[in-house]
Amino acid sequence: KRHIRRRIQYLNENLVKIEKRRQAMHRRRQKNGAYAVAIVGYTNVGKSTLTNRLTDAGVLEENKLFATLDPTARKLTLPDGNQVMLIDTVGLVRRLPHQLVDAFRSTLEEALWADVILNVCDASSEECSEHVKVTNDLLSSLGCDGKPVINVLNKCDLLPDLLDFLLVGRSVRISAKTGYGIESLLDEISKALPHTTAQVKLLIPFSKAKIVNEIRQYGTVESEIYTDEGIEVCAAAQTSYLETVKEYIVSTE
Repeated sequence: KRHIRRRIQYLNENLVKIEKRRQAMHRRRQKNGAYAVAIVGYTNVGKSTLTNRLTDAGVLEENKLFATLDPTARKLTLPDGNQVMLIDTVGLVRRLPHQLVDAFRSTLEEALWADVILNVCDASSEECSEHVKVTNDLLSSLGCDGKPVINVLNKCDLLPDLLDFLLVGRSVRISAKTGYGIESLLDEISKALPHTTAQVKLLIPFSKAKIVNEIRQYGTVESEIYTDEGIEVCAAAQTSYLETVKEYIVSTE
């Protein structure tokens, strides 16, 4: 019993350290202006398959309870040039024992830090509406009320005649397995993100040419012209990054 108590204490101390490290990571991500999109939902609805489809992340895909236990974060570039961190979280179940909820809370809290939440459900399941409710209840208990949530109706390839009444709120029909509806999902994510991008023209000295590559990381370079004065760049990028290179901005649109 003493050994078990010491082991429990050791694990609890490690959980505290992990939580502090994760909070520091989130603060750093926010400071850098990086967006985060969290994938949440019932277990076995295809969250990891969706992550792999969007990012080639190589996440374990199994029809198995809790196949994903740790959050997996990968970079995703949206059609408008914005880049986000796509985070896959542990699957949810109904009537989950309280002890397990506490154990997985640190992974589920990724949704609390996210700018957009993807609520993935299995559209072919008879319990689809119940699964959505379980997810929404937990998101509410975590304090995620008010965050943009996109209902992602996955596995539509198994149910092509999905009824319109399932499309409640901001919803997208997809098949993570076949790729159906992925472009529509990416567009919805772009629309749901905070509008913090700007169109600018910059004149960058040749000695600071690396800035052009940095802009590509935080947006889209539309044109790049070499002049006698430097590199003239027209781009759309995150305002948080543009603030760091404002001395080179010639004009804004």
